[in-house]
Amino acid sequence: MKTPTHPDRTETRQAPAAKVSIRIGKRTTFDASVTTVGLLSVGALVSSILLSSAVIVAAAGRKAARRPLALPDHTKTDG
Repeated sequence: MKTPTHPDRTETRQAPAAKVSIRIGKRTTFDASVTTVGLLSVGALVSSILLSSAVIVAAAGRKAARRPLALPDHTKTDG
């Protein structure tokens, strides 16, 4: 059985949505380009990281307020 080929997928290439070139010194240059799909995936990753860190910080704050780390001084008994 032959695998069907899709000429639309193989022949068309997306133009980069963003290009950046960084030059450090006289000899070192970094070039990068990102397509629209790449920009959307980076945006989704960054937003999910920010949302998850906000949830972790909120949960840690609730736990600290609910249970102190050390006993207050007035509960200690001198023997």
